[in-house]
Amino acid sequence: MKITKEIIEKIEGEASLEVEWQDDKISFAKIKFLNYRGIENILEGRPFLDALAITPRVCGICSTSHVIASINAIENAYENFGYNLSIPQKAKDIREIVLNVEKIQNHIKWFYFNIYPEIMKFKDNNKYAFDDQEWKKAQKAIIQVLKVAAIFCGQWPHASFCMVGGVTCDPIQNDINDALVYLDEVITFCENEIFGTTLEEYLSYNLAIQIMGNSCILSRVVQLLNDFGFNLYGKSYDRFISLGESYMYNQGQKCNGTIIANADYRFVSESLENSFFSQNGYTYSKSAIYKERYFETGPIARLMIAKDPLIRDFHRRTKDSTLTRVVARVSEIAHLLQRTKTLLENLNLKEASCNSPKLNYQDITSEGVGIVEAARGSLMHSMEIKKGLIKSYDIITPTVWNLGNGTVKNPAIAQKAIIGLDEIKKADFVFKSFDICSVCTTQ
Repeated sequence: MKITKEIIEKIEGEASLEVEWQDDKISFAKIKFLNYRGIENILEGRPFLDALAITPRVCGICSTSHVIASINAIENAYENFGYNLSIPQKAKDIREIVLNVEKIQNHIKWFYFNIYPEIMKFKDNNKYAFDDQEWKKAQKAIIQVLKVAAIFCGQWPHASFCMVGGVTCDPIQNDINDALVYLDEVITFCENEIFGTTLEEYLSYNLAIQIMGNSCILSRVVQLLNDFGFNLYGKSYDRFISLGESYMYNQGQKCNGTIIANADYRFVSESLENSFFSQNGYTYSKSAIYKERYFETGPIARLMIAKDPLIRDFHRRTKDSTLTRVVARVSEIAHLLQRTKTLLENLNLKEASCNSPKLNYQDITSEGVGIVEAARGSLMHSMEIKKGLIKSYDIITPTVWNLGNGTVKNPAIAQKAIIGLDEIKKADFVFKSFDICSVCTTQ
């Protein structure tokens, strides 16, 4: 049996891919995350409000997702303690605005700095030459959208703008005007460069072929993905899960193919099989499972559950292939831009930003769970508090869902998608179509 080891480049953190071969095809893949930082352990014994400053440091790309998951867990602990919080709608909207723009910049970075240049490696001529001005335009758009976040949270990443009962900022109309100007610049970039049409028209698409009628980067990438077989490669179990809130569907949903059902986070568990925390392990990553089964999370899961017509058509043609996965993540940019503009235009500035609880934090002994839909999928923070101090803290990240490790008989999501491929280069690309972050995994 031949074994190939590959360092995964251009990701946050470090990871390696070790694949086993049989009859010139990959028979099994080990996804190795080799660093451990111990954020969960660092939190133990600290006042529970410290989590709002520490958990954003889990990741430099999705720090907002972590602070919102953390505040959700803390506020849930208040509720379970019997204290009724009254969180202003204004605060909820601001949290969503900042979370949305984090997703937008995340998706643009992933598409321009990973997917787009990586698919170019498969070409053997200059038909799809990469214009270095394109990534400069993308970087400018990323900066502009992050300026929207900074208006509300002061900095990015690692902002701690959430507090129990609301948020720390109190924007005025000039702030909203500035945010809309920055967002409109990002919308213009996406319409001209990524989609080749207006957001409204793109969001009306219900057929995969409609994308190909536009002269844009997305249509070129879709063509490349088809040319090099990624409409067939990268298929996993065709099972999807989304545990966080979304304006497009109810919280806690899963689907097998196109069949949707409710999902309860209480059936989520962690597997330490094959990790260094158990015997004979080879990775510091945990694996997340739902009722003992592996599910894919992320934009493809969210849009499949939301019955998005365009992604449903891609799925009808190519199932949960790399092609469908890539188009889903890019398409979510359009949904997020439209949703964020609506939130900004309708934000009630007269409402309070926070209703702080009148309770000594040292009196609290409780448990809480916070779930949020991060850029890469469902993120869950769970905490146990005893007399105001964190007794235990547990984080289940989207990477743990998508890039965990199963066994030869029961491979996890990305492992399943890689098995059967005939090139390590293809396996590397399929890996990156799921996720490019290891620090969230080994927190």
